[in-house]
Amino acid sequence: ANLRTHLYSLPYGDQCISVPSDIFHFLGGFPDQCLMEDYELVALLRKRSVLLPKLGISDREQVYIIGGQPALCSPRRWVKFGTLYVTWMNSKFVSLYAGGLCPDDLFRLYYGGSPPKRDNELSPWEIELEAMLQDK
Repeated sequence: ANLRTHLYSLPYGDQCISVPSDIFHFLGGFPDQCLMEDYELVALLRKRSVLLPKLGISDREQVYIIGGQPALCSPRRWVKFGTLYVTWMNSKFVSLYAGGLCPDDLFRLYYGGSPPKRDNELSPWEIELEAMLQDK
């Protein structure tokens, strides 16, 4: 994963993505979806980073691999299915998502069941934005 991040600048959730809070809030926080939220967050960061040179803050945007104690994530899938299979499945799901398959359909394929029910179809960010627009 560190090699993938270093070579391709493709950090995902198991990489402990760290983003300054002002940038995180500018993006609207984590995308409210059941899968691929880390992939989508990185995509949002890339889209937004195009604006940074115009704002004079481009020096803040880089991918770093921070040393120190490793982040801990569960190795369950890797142990159960093996490195090659999990790597292949992860690549397959990234390709399906990049090809337009929605997170709910990915969830059904990945877990073999329906995604968790939501109280509202809008994300918390969209609800906040709607409220702001109605106040004007």
